Amino acid sequence: MSAASSLAFGPFTLDRERRLLSAGGQPVAIGSRALDILLALIDADGGLLSKDQLLARVWADVVVDESTLRVHIAGLRKALGDGRDGARYVLNEQGRGYRFVAPVTRPDAEPAAPPPPPPATARPRSGARRIVGRDAIVDSLVQLLPERGFMTVIGPGGIGKTTVATAVAERVAQAQGLPWVFVDLAPVAQSELVAGTCAAALDLPGSGREALAAVVARLSQAPAVLVLDNCEHVVDAAADLAQAIHQDAPETLLLATSREALRAEGEWVHRLQTLPAPTDETVDARTAAGFAAVQLFVERARASDDAFALTDANAGAVAEICRRLDGMPLALELAAARIDMMSAAELAANLDDRFGLLTKGRRTALPRQQTLRATLDWSYGLLPADGRAVLDRLSLFAGSFPMEAARAVAADEGLDRHAVLDVVTALARKSLLAVDASGPATLYRLLDTTRAYARETLAARPDAGETARRHAEYCCAQLADTDSAWEGRARREWLAEKSRLVDDVRAALAWAFSPAGDLPLAIRLTVVSAALWFHLSLPREFLTLVETALKRIADTGMAGSADEVELLTAQGHALWHTHGPTTAMETAFARALAIAEALDDPGLRLRAGWGRWAQAILAGRYADCAVFADSFQDIARAVGDPAALQTADHMQALRHHFSGDQSTALALVERVIATHTGPVVANQANHAQVNDTVAAHALKMRILWLQGESAQALHLAQETADAALATDHDLTICYGLAVGAVPVALWTGQADLARHWTDRLLERARGRGVRFWELWGQGYLAALDPSTRTPAEAFPMQIECFAASDAGLVDAAMLARLDDEPATWVRPELMRLAALAGDPAKRENRLHAALDLARAQNAGAWTLRTAISLAEPGRVREALEALPDVPGCPDRQAARALLGTT
Repeated sequence: MSAASSLAFGPFTLDRERRLLSAGGQPVAIGSRALDILLALIDADGGLLSKDQLLARVWADVVVDESTLRVHIAGLRKALGDGRDGARYVLNEQGRGYRFVAPVTRPDAEPAAPPPPPPATARPRSGARRIVGRDAIVDSLVQLLPERGFMTVIGPGGIGKTTVATAVAERVAQAQGLPWVFVDLAPVAQSELVAGTCAAALDLPGSGREALAAVVARLSQAPAVLVLDNCEHVVDAAADLAQAIHQDAPETLLLATSREALRAEGEWVHRLQTLPAPTDETVDARTAAGFAAVQLFVERARASDDAFALTDANAGAVAEICRRLDGMPLALELAAARIDMMSAAELAANLDDRFGLLTKGRRTALPRQQTLRATLDWSYGLLPADGRAVLDRLSLFAGSFPMEAARAVAADEGLDRHAVLDVVTALARKSLLAVDASGPATLYRLLDTTRAYARETLAARPDAGETARRHAEYCCAQLADTDSAWEGRARREWLAEKSRLVDDVRAALAWAFSPAGDLPLAIRLTVVSAALWFHLSLPREFLTLVETALKRIADTGMAGSADEVELLTAQGHALWHTHGPTTAMETAFARALAIAEALDDPGLRLRAGWGRWAQAILAGRYADCAVFADSFQDIARAVGDPAALQTADHMQALRHHFSGDQSTALALVERVIATHTGPVVANQANHAQVNDTVAAHALKMRILWLQGESAQALHLAQETADAALATDHDLTICYGLAVGAVPVALWTGQADLARHWTDRLLERARGRGVRFWELWGQGYLAALDPSTRTPAEAFPMQIECFAASDAGLVDAAMLARLDDEPATWVRPELMRLAALAGDPAKRENRLHAALDLARAQNAGAWTLRTAISLAEPGRVREALEALPDVPGCPDRQAARALLGTT
């Protein structure tokens, strides 16, 4: 281009020969190098100059590094007031270079003729490509446009606004008997040219106000269906034009597209949504093909490689591609264009580099639609400095977030919380934030691709670390109510609200534990998020986090603190659910209790003491668990906390049950149940991190069966299994089925029901990787199927339940427990089995001893089994008459067979 000596942009005039920049007739202070950069960028005529190109032009005679360029770019922006009041001049395209984006005029140049119609103004070819997934929307807009007269289709870049608008315009024009005119404003660099571009599309001369008057006059005399496409970068001028047409040429039907509403008089807005995509990666081909995003991807993939087909083998990868690209049509087309070079699985695996990967757009497309990055560059470049800063900071949120969260993370000394509210609202209007107003609080969300782009630009900012810190601190503050979470008093609303934070907590912990992070903050966030991981049934994932925190706590000076106690108790819980009552679990709770006692903190002593009790009872050390239960109860009474006292009753009930005192256990568990109010609350957790009502009923049904109330036990098992499954909380489901429902079903002879519940138990346990609960399921499978074996690593409590379910599962090691733990709920049954397997001469005496113990424990079930083994009709009849009738119960059937009755 020829270099005019005088240049004008915004309020500035630049005299090239005198090297003078002025504004309002007053000189503007600007450095020599900054001025050279300005001239270089203007001479590029809107094109991109790389950092190397700028360095070579401005510092041709010296060697400088990139930081020098950044300093002078910053000086240039300061001189121009770049970003102030929405003014934009120099745009940095991350990793690529810089461009000058303001319209430039040359007053001393020859008068320019009115601009010719931009090449894209010509009407798009209709019917060239099938519209996928938009039929209902097109049908709706075809009906609405004639009624409303003026509509704007808004949405983020690449969502398919132009495709929908042209389809609607063509059908409306045909139905109304009108011509339709397509005006593409994308190439228009100056607002002053908007009316002239529209005039040119109508074959009218003129520019500026003359053009506007000509357009309105023509359309009032010869109505048409008019599409104003790509209005966002000249939105004010487009709004003026549209409003004038709508008011003064009302018979013309006007359809605009933009990334934000025009906010003109008479405008109706339709926000275009992304295409639906599968949420399940295990989806099969038939199911996946029902989603519009998949249909579009497959169609465009076949255009790239006609051998491509959607199959069960690749459906999961295609679903992942569609989901991670937000169902965004342009992104899906760019991805599908790569299918000739890589498989769907390879494409999905490489989407972390989506901006480097998705670069193969149609050559006939606009430049900003040929690569995914260019599409985002266009939107990002239209934002003022505050908008770019807030968008970058909000990219740290992994999912949806309320306005208060945006303020907490995006506000800083230069941008207060009120300003953030305005900027977030503006970003939503510009379709850069999705808005969900369906709940009690409005939630905002960045699409995944926008988030990935903004995270890249955030990483280049000097305040990226401080922004990450504010994000982590926000997560900490949101999860601060740990007491209610751990002690079963958390409200359902609290759980529902906080559960959405889990991805943010993951990201915040990754940063906080990193070399650039904040280790004390990482420790604290691990502590306060512990209950959340259990509410979401993610103990396996959390175990890795808490062990990382414990390994590094000494580096923070926090060893021996309350935070270490919290970490150790959380570790103990995670170990229980994932590995069972191992030595590691015992060690974690033992150290936690020692520190809690040294700190003389009753609340921490209760949490750690509960863990000591839990490990002992799960490991079958019932004498030890009695000591821990008594200690917990003493502290609870001293504190006087009702929740702690209820927990103490539950602990004592379990202790008495497993020690063989069923009468005391029943009285205690019924007292616990009586204190529960209201229906089962989904995901509400007690110290065991399972639903308290489900846990109490699991114990009660066991006691009922032992006492001979088989019908009541089975009924309660069915109710409790349904309640546990209704919570959709995996740890609660595992506990309710493994400890209560499945063994009761087996003991009452309901093999099909036991198998059904065992399948559900294994499904949940394997899905969460909680090996301890998987062992329960494997043991019950062994009781149901003689071809399978009890898992070798099963723990004592599990082995006792398996033995009670099937005598064939009892081995020598199990019988040896008679000497190791004399007070146990299953001892009468083990004594009976030992007598049957032992010396025939001693069998009767040993069976009588088992019968006496069963009666002492008020265990009618063991009484009946032992009476049958004695084969004494009188004792069998007595035991049978003492128990309610339960159809199908194996022990009752055996008793009746012995008596010769039915």
